[in-house]
Amino acid sequence: MWTYDMLKNKKPELFSNNNAPYEIIEDSKQISSWQQQRRAKLASEGEPAEWADIGIVLNDPYVLVLRDLVRTSSGKITGYIRLINRADLDGGQGVIVLPVMDNRIILVRIYRHATRSWHLEIPRGFGNPGTPANDQAKSEISEEIGGKISELVPLGSVHSNTGIEGNKITVFLAKLSSLGNPELEEGIAKINMFSLPEVEHKIATSQITDAFTITAVYRARLNNLL
Repeated sequence: MWTYDMLKNKKPELFSNNNAPYEIIEDSKQISSWQQQRRAKLASEGEPAEWADIGIVLNDPYVLVLRDLVRTSSGKITGYIRLINRADLDGGQGVIVLPVMDNRIILVRIYRHATRSWHLEIPRGFGNPGTPANDQAKSEISEEIGGKISELVPLGSVHSNTGIEGNKITVFLAKLSSLGNPELEEGIAKINMFSLPEVEHKIATSQITDAFTITAVYRARLNNLL
């Protein structure tokens, strides 16, 4: 179980203030003083006292949500939220994988709880502790669409939301030799195969809104792989 102090000790890079206009404050006295003042203000406004909590404010099996106390470049001191993928802390890696077969792009029709709607996407995963990115990519393809990979091409990394997420996601293109069935347990209803012009049209007309999918398609295209 990760704690805030463990993160500071074992993952100091997450708390680096090198050339940072948002300086993370680690002094316990400063934190306590700010929290006392913040809680008093929240109470006067009828707002939850936990909004003044500093440290890990959500310890989920998949992600940690941190609220750090920071000093901005103007000198303002405030709490700032960020999200950390747990797998990244334990030697794993989140991945997105663009599968292609017979010169066609494979997308899955998947239901997403966060948006409460269906999406066309490429396979992806949070990662698992101790699992390297290339092994995780192979697992996602096998588990989600029953695919066999003939070649796995690394396409660097991306940050999906720099405003809140603290992790990089590794991008791959996977050339498949075969395809299986959708993983119903993952909310996948159908496996679809599209030409590049069809995918680009769906992106242009907002039929594809998943940022990971859009990123992977254009990263592959810019590398002359599509």
